[in-house]
Amino acid sequence: MKKIITHIILVSSVLFLFASCGRSNEERIPDMSRSFAQRSKKPMGTYAAYKMFQSQFSSYYIYNHKKAFKEVAPLIEGSRNLYFIVADEFYVDKEEVELMLNYVNEGNQLFIAASYISPLLLDTLHLDVWNSLSDLSLFTGSNHPFKMRRTDVTLADTLNYGNSKYGFFYYSMSDHFKKIDSANATVLGYGHTAKPNFITIPYGNGRIFLHLHPEVFSNYFLLKEKNSEYFEKLMSYMNTNRKSVYWSDYYRLGIYPQESFSSFRVFMKHEPLRWALLITIFSLLTYLLLALIRRQRAIPVIAANTNSSVSFVETIGRLYLQRKDHHNIVHKMVTYFLEKIRRHYYLNTSSITPEFVSSLSRKSGVPEQEVKSTFQYIQQLQEAATISDAQVLELHTKLLPFFKS
Repeated sequence: MKKIITHIILVSSVLFLFASCGRSNEERIPDMSRSFAQRSKKPMGTYAAYKMFQSQFSSYYIYNHKKAFKEVAPLIEGSRNLYFIVADEFYVDKEEVELMLNYVNEGNQLFIAASYISPLLLDTLHLDVWNSLSDLSLFTGSNHPFKMRRTDVTLADTLNYGNSKYGFFYYSMSDHFKKIDSANATVLGYGHTAKPNFITIPYGNGRIFLHLHPEVFSNYFLLKEKNSEYFEKLMSYMNTNRKSVYWSDYYRLGIYPQESFSSFRVFMKHEPLRWALLITIFSLLTYLLLALIRRQRAIPVIAANTNSSVSFVETIGRLYLQRKDHHNIVHKMVTYFLEKIRRHYYLNTSSITPEFVSSLSRKSGVPEQEVKSTFQYIQQLQEAATISDAQVLELHTKLLPFFKS
């Protein structure tokens, strides 16, 4: 198990290293992913817009949340409330459209800035929109069919706001409203093609604002030149006499109706991330499968061989002692002792002469008197009628010095 965990950590580290190396040459290119996140200070985040929004409604507490409107609507009381949404794609279901319209009808304001607005809402308001592209790539707009260029937006009220153009170097802001109910809707601004991109529609006792270019709320746009003036003028259309103000950070995630948000869904929604995730999972599984196949089986521990000859001798010795066959034991001890003398000291044991005793003493290092005493004791035991245990033990003691040399 530890090896498997080690393999997983190793593969993950290698993949992360490759990913880091692959991006090292792109560190100078800013991240242009269209997140429109309220806390993001990246080019397409809305940190600057949110700070200006706070300044606009400085006397109010702004509820910033990441919940669907259907979850927030029960908490909104009465009229004179503002609900502000900036998103790349604005998806809602029929239930949520009805809740939003009921909210506006009660005397509240709803502001939506999104490049794609759900047809359910547009059809209800009798609107039709032309989109150059409904969804830009997550990675710097790499799949956008148009090249980046200087692009501008203007406000329709030239009498109060003049003919100022506000722009930046980006993809052409050409999305516009093709069909407008002129009896109700009022055009408040135009895109790069001088076609309406910002309108307001009265509904019941309230008002709806729709803007097709959320890019104008990005840090990249607002921090260029005098573009912050555009935001200030745009916000002037919203009555500052509000009861509660809400900034929704939920719809900028591009979540479909009935879809709960999770990091995994973000990966699966965008094709580059989806392929990266699938390739990573497949690589890990392949590596682990190969590692398990090639894994060597555990080698069983084999016990070391024991010296069975010693055990055999001990067993035979106990057998003789139990049977009290001391003559036989003495005979075998003497036979083994004489064989030792012949093989180790190279002496002839057929005759025990004074010369033999002297030679054995000299070669074994045992004093000559002890050698003589040992052979006398052997002769005594061989001639004895009975032999006791003590005598066998004494013979062993006398023979022992000859086996130490």
